[in-house]
Amino acid sequence: MAKRVNRRRASRQQQITLPAIDALHDLPVFGDLRLDDAQREAFDAFLAGAENADEMALGFVVRLDRGYPLVVTESDVFRAEHSVNFAKQDAEKDEGLLPAVGDCVAVRRAPGHDMGVIERVLPRRTSFERWRGRSRGERQVLAANVDTILVVQPLGAGELLLGRVARSLVLARDCGLTPVVVLTKADRSEEDSLDRELGRVRRLVGDEVRVVVTSSATGAGIEAVRDCVPRQSCAMILGESGAGKSTLLNALLGHEALATGEVREKDDAGRHTTVSRVMVRLPGAGVIVDVPGLRSLPLVGHERGLAKAFPEIAEAALECRFNDCTHTHEPGCAVRDAFEHGAFAEERLRCYLALAAEMRESALTLDPDIVL
Repeated sequence: MAKRVNRRRASRQQQITLPAIDALHDLPVFGDLRLDDAQREAFDAFLAGAENADEMALGFVVRLDRGYPLVVTESDVFRAEHSVNFAKQDAEKDEGLLPAVGDCVAVRRAPGHDMGVIERVLPRRTSFERWRGRSRGERQVLAANVDTILVVQPLGAGELLLGRVARSLVLARDCGLTPVVVLTKADRSEEDSLDRELGRVRRLVGDEVRVVVTSSATGAGIEAVRDCVPRQSCAMILGESGAGKSTLLNALLGHEALATGEVREKDDAGRHTTVSRVMVRLPGAGVIVDVPGLRSLPLVGHERGLAKAFPEIAEAALECRFNDCTHTHEPGCAVRDAFEHGAFAEERLRCYLALAAEMRESALTLDPDIVL
């Protein structure tokens, strides 16, 4: 039975058509990506005990097509597969992690072979993760070694989804990343509406988070976004389908490199145009990771990120009379008292309470064996 399953799996893999490497453009080269001391030291330590050490190289995963990595090294770019050792290693340790886009890896490539083999994922500075699944879910790494999250929301389609922005901020802060809110399609919004929506967003995110208003049609704000991604840094663009992510990236690149799709008129939602996780190099700037639009961003065990995204509310909560205060109706609630004295905006409090309630609910449904 196992042999039949393996043959079927091999047959499916043979049917997958991957884009030719020479047809891929705007990929970063090795020098565009930051190699830190911990990664270099881990590679040297791995190399000291590795067989075929002369075939090993440092590389970065710059693209994933249906799980198949594309790796750049100092001298080449090639497809790679996972070493069989990944199946044997402890998934809770760094050496057992499957590579994500942005990962720094130890990769082996035998002389005369077109493909390489990723032998080890080297330590990650950061990783942007989301919860996938329900009571027994897991954390899915969307990108590794990222510095900045560009939270994209479109203008001109009714009120902005502040809850989605707040959720993205919590995830970014929990992963130790710097969030930047990018409002796209400004040319579709009347001036009064634009000012109103911009005010709502700024009251939500506070003074510590940068907000950039853009229009790919007019070029407004494009250079301000580029400034958020300096050389040797890596940003990830996060937003739902139809938010204008690929259009924004094309404007940053200066040409139509990424496919864009039509938006449905009835709900202004888009279809997935990005099907791979891709790194692109921005002219005169750093690197951006583009991932497929994400419909859901569940918050499970992200209390640290919530406190970092809303520090003044989290600090006030420490003074509440009851440790399990929900900040809605309990006597002696320091959060409600601080709000009534103007300590923070209503938009911030509303989103904080909604996300905190969601995390309390998710904690009750988790399988007791899950370790966050």
